Amino acid sequence: MPITTPAAAIEAALAFGEHTGPLTTLAAGTIPQCFGRLRIRLADLRTDALATVAELSLSDDPDDLLDQIARQEISDITNLVTDLKTWVLAQQCRTAVCECRADRLLRILLEDQLVPVQSGYRPTDRRRPVALMAGYSAPAADGTQLPYVLIDYRNNSAHAVRDHRGWRARLVIAGNRTPVYTSPDYPETPVDRYHDDTRACAAAVAAALQY
Repeated sequence: MPITTPAAAIEAALAFGEHTGPLTTLAAGTIPQCFGRLRIRLADLRTDALATVAELSLSDDPDDLLDQIARQEISDITNLVTDLKTWVLAQQCRTAVCECRADRLLRILLEDQLVPVQSGYRPTDRRRPVALMAGYSAPAADGTQLPYVLIDYRNNSAHAVRDHRGWRARLVIAGNRTPVYTSPDYPETPVDRYHDDTRACAAAVAAALQY
């Protein structure tokens, strides 16, 4: 059954029987203000379930009763994880406390519009991504670079939504940069404008690339 209410989500969390972590908090009746940790925990559970299914498929006796019971239990767990994950993905974090990566929503919105996105780095530091490059493709053999949009961060791509202060997007053509979108009051955009601001940025970027 699809999970459509907080009460159903709490009941689903109880079924996992965990003793610590975000599922335990949810099972106790507390709906999180940020769903990032819960989303990660569900992804880990799904990975574990799929690994167990793969192990069971290697059984020498697929008709063994214990294996059949185990497969049914894993199937039930996988279905429960899927249903709860669907509910979690539909929830919206409270931006002031949100620990999710600030670029996550922007990436999703752009990819939904078929705009490829990758991280951009400083030439002197390949360990710390500082921007997104939307619509970027490697230069052709003759050095020709197709247009793309560079989306700057206030900090870096690893900062949380709660620390986010807006976007600045510029269309790059032959080395020249033309403004495409700048968040209101950037670089001190109020975090409570994050969702609407990010959607506006994604729409402007997609339009600039004519996707």
